[in-house]
Amino acid sequence: MSKERELPEVLEMPFVICDNSVNRYSWRLLVGGIDLKGFKMNPVCCYQHNTYTVAVGKWKDLKIVGEELHGIVEFDRNDEESVKLYWKYKDGFMSAVSLNIIALETSEDKKLLLPGQKYPTVTKCELLEISLVTIPGQKNAVKLSTPEGGEYKLNLITNKSKKMESENNQGQETIQLREQLEKQKKLNAENLIALHVNRGVVAQEEIEPLKKLAMQDGESVSAMLNARKEPAKSDDSVENLIKLHFERGAITEQEKSIYALSAEKDFDATKKVLEAKPGKEVVEQLNLGASTLGSNTASEDRKDWTYLDYFKKDPAALQKMERENPEAFKKLELSFAENAKSEGII
Repeated sequence: MSKERELPEVLEMPFVICDNSVNRYSWRLLVGGIDLKGFKMNPVCCYQHNTYTVAVGKWKDLKIVGEELHGIVEFDRNDEESVKLYWKYKDGFMSAVSLNIIALETSEDKKLLLPGQKYPTVTKCELLEISLVTIPGQKNAVKLSTPEGGEYKLNLITNKSKKMESENNQGQETIQLREQLEKQKKLNAENLIALHVNRGVVAQEEIEPLKKLAMQDGESVSAMLNARKEPAKSDDSVENLIKLHFERGAITEQEKSIYALSAEKDFDATKKVLEAKPGKEVVEQLNLGASTLGSNTASEDRKDWTYLDYFKKDPAALQKMERENPEAFKKLELSFAENAKSEGII
């Protein structure tokens, strides 16, 4: 990626994801039978069907147009690999995408067979994920998976004597797939409600009813809960927080307004920062330790001591230096950081 190239505000690109034609693997799916509900709750865009790494973008505006599935990828402009992929597609070095599905129903109906088709038509399926790929199955590239992530193979279309056996086998597989799909829907519903419980927008008595509703229509429940505003922290809470940590000596009079402003923007994060700051009791103990240790180490020549020496031998003195002689402290700290970096120490 050239450093001179300026990125647009939003990195988007439209795709025809798949259609009803026969793919390279000699089977086809009916676009109208794709279930998009579960996918829209987590519309991740992966790379090469690798679902064990972070997504490189997200899919938007998924819709069925005639016999085609259309969608728009928004690349993650804050991810270096995602930006590289954006330029690959923008410059024409890559142009393909591929979807991963779970087959729910298949058919050997001759009316649905097209020239070159050797395997049944997938009439109903659930969409798992859509990936950016270098080499697709063809223009409607499809990966067929089991709910566990393994490869799902369609049976060859056979003569009538074997057709009933094939349909029975597929019927059992469909039942198993539906059971797995039901488990996955339940897990998705639980994760969705847990997310909004943590946001503080779901009451305890709502949890179970919302889980059941999310299994039936997760997209609507997600939209409803996303619209709920998180409870705001009151001014009293901010004032009490600042007062508590000022009185215990963790912050100065000058710092009160700074931390108050921070707490108004992110109360929980500011609370954690203040709780981690030592109070006056800890400072007094450190000063006492420094004076005690000073008698034991006074005879040592400290002019060549490094930051690490102070840290190991007299940490209290190091803390005191930071307060009373910040210029000397900063010099030691920078020297230590440079040495650590050169030796590969983090």
